[in-house]
Amino acid sequence: MKTRVMILLLIAISIACLAQHAPLHAADRLQVVVSIPPQTYFVHQIGGDLVDVMSMLPEGAFPHTFEPTAKQMKLLSTADMYVRIRVEFENAWWEKIRAANPDMHVIDSTTGITFIEGETEHHDTAETHHHHGHHGRDPHTWLSPSLVKIQAEAICDGLIHLDPQHQGTYLAQKQTFLNALDTLDQDLREMFVDLPTRTFMVFHPSWAYFAKAYNLTQISIEIEGKEPSVAEMAELMKIAQQEQISTIFVQPQTSRRSAEIIARQIGASLEGLNPLAADWMENMRRVAKKLVAALGQ
Repeated sequence: MKTRVMILLLIAISIACLAQHAPLHAADRLQVVVSIPPQTYFVHQIGGDLVDVMSMLPEGAFPHTFEPTAKQMKLLSTADMYVRIRVEFENAWWEKIRAANPDMHVIDSTTGITFIEGETEHHDTAETHHHHGHHGRDPHTWLSPSLVKIQAEAICDGLIHLDPQHQGTYLAQKQTFLNALDTLDQDLREMFVDLPTRTFMVFHPSWAYFAKAYNLTQISIEIEGKEPSVAEMAELMKIAQQEQISTIFVQPQTSRRSAEIIARQIGASLEGLNPLAADWMENMRRVAKKLVAALGQ
């Protein structure tokens, strides 16, 4: 009798252990919605296999003009959490996003971040000319490792709020992610030491937070979300020559026309930088390598 009880007890313990380590079915995982692809990386780093993540913005789409589809709005009705990041389409659609699922837990991952107002400026070497890339707040806070650390804390708090049973897992995975961010930040700082120039030119001004973090200057071709006028193009060419710009950076989601014209006139090359890549950590290293190559010429 005792032997039988012992066998049953061992079987029960074995089943419990298997259940604890078995992969979760989709129905058991937290359903998290984010606005842009880089956020999927952040949530997965902290949530691991305890979460499913959907980005409203598909890779390759432009967040300044994107509109969610009916299918996406329907999927929101089953989401457990939304992670805000304050990009344009999210702000414009927020009332409808919220109405699609009033019970959805919402966190603002930008809480505690000091936004750059007016997005970014481009200057000539005497810093007497100023043209704003956008009016209002610069939303590109995910392009600075130190600011992503703030976002990671908010994401972790949100997951623990919904799933306190796995608090230890979320905290441990968050710490691993924070350590990786510190390593990335230190590596990038070392890459940008002793460059002959620290000014780079882009079409769309996505990189102000990155530039601020690593003591660089971003010159933007786009002015308040629009292609530059003929007079503005002439001034940009003058600035580019003064700053000895050899590479102009464009992103896949925006126009290349003005950048191509300036590049032809000053003999510069075009190079791609993607601020919205889903493989965020590797992308940040790719971006840094491209900038160092351009600034080191």
